Amino acid sequence: MQDSTSSAGDRAGLSADDARTLADRALGGSQADAARVTINARTRPFIRSADNRITTAGASSDVAVTIMSTFGQRVASVTTNLIDEVSLAEAVRRSEELARLAPENPEYMGELPPLDYAEVDGYYDTTGRIAPEDLASAAALEIERASDAGNVASGYIDVQNGSRSIATSEGLFAHHVGTGVASTLTVRAPDGSTSGWAGDEANDWSRIETDRIAADAVRKCDAWRGKTALDPGAYDVVLEPTAVGMLMLRMRGTFDGRAADEGRSFFSAPGGGGRIGEALFDPRISIRSDPAAADAEAAPFDGEGAARSAETWVEDGVLRSLAYSRFWADRQGVDARPAPANFLMSGGADSVADMIASTRRGVLISRFWYIRGLNPRTISYTGLTRDGTFLIEDGRISRPVTNFRFNQSLVELLQNVEMLGEPVRVAAGENSSVGVPIVVPPLKVRGFNLASVSDAI
Repeated sequence: MQDSTSSAGDRAGLSADDARTLADRALGGSQADAARVTINARTRPFIRSADNRITTAGASSDVAVTIMSTFGQRVASVTTNLIDEVSLAEAVRRSEELARLAPENPEYMGELPPLDYAEVDGYYDTTGRIAPEDLASAAALEIERASDAGNVASGYIDVQNGSRSIATSEGLFAHHVGTGVASTLTVRAPDGSTSGWAGDEANDWSRIETDRIAADAVRKCDAWRGKTALDPGAYDVVLEPTAVGMLMLRMRGTFDGRAADEGRSFFSAPGGGGRIGEALFDPRISIRSDPAAADAEAAPFDGEGAARSAETWVEDGVLRSLAYSRFWADRQGVDARPAPANFLMSGGADSVADMIASTRRGVLISRFWYIRGLNPRTISYTGLTRDGTFLIEDGRISRPVTNFRFNQSLVELLQNVEMLGEPVRVAAGENSSVGVPIVVPPLKVRGFNLASVSDAI
């Protein structure tokens, strides 16, 4: 829960008043036809561990100001973290010099006037006031659990606290304060032959389950000992939430109206335009975004200052919405709609244990690695399984198996769903840092293409 007793002055980043004052200083000195100021102010505590010891701990704080200047359709920007009066004025002048030299941008739509935004408080006092001792205690517990099991732990806890503000020469001002934390742990055998991973991501530190992370990573590492090869092929797979989230993070960027209208997307209709209203996925699949979603809060505005609100992109398997930039919306004669700020997927009541028990022969996948795009028309990706891949036979885990390279259409994945579990927020990024909030369920899916065997750990 957010702590309503915490004053804004106690929070990392800038208060709305301070951000507005800083933006006004930059805009007040602008001689451009139009200008936009974006201010990112944050504090970032972190702690790293490797080889069963804490290796790095610290925090960084920064206030970065980006000034975008425009003359007609010529646009350029400069970013600085020197915010004294002289340095800020110099950055404004430099952005103007560059804008005069820039080629015209035919898609520049001008700056936005004042807008109304949804009230979103993404600040959690548990995260905003996190102490170095809290991070050290979490890392020490993970190291202790791994060491006690005869394994080696490497972990990273990334905390981000701060504010984002946007102001324009047309009078718009937007401000959002938020927190976030990602905690991830890899546990390996001393000889590197086996590996287990677990992690959590949240806006609220109290939702990070350090005990579970440590236990899961150690359990996966130990269970993956003695892995043997399994032939590649199309398998029924049980995808743990992190595995689903790592794929759906890529799905988030596909709801683009322009790509659909230009015939570059799975959502492109054969005769032109998009496939709004078509049933494209399993009817149990719904996908939303909502900047006010609990513990997945995001700024209620995009990089231009356009207002973001709750959106339904897929409802009961039917495509309901696509995102439209201001330029493309104007060209197509439709309402502009910013891209999703987060990704919230529907779920069901089945547990991972239920999914395993229902599977005659399949593969349990913990997570993926090195995911890369293949074909936007089929939303296809390739990558590697990692940190715990297991054969399921007759409703139980029968043995650990070596990793695979997969080649998989996310369209087919969402069409071939057999079971869904309860949605949870996951650490979906590959860099272990706080990322876009992704809330997804575990899934059982048929016909997942495990294309080749990989010897990677």
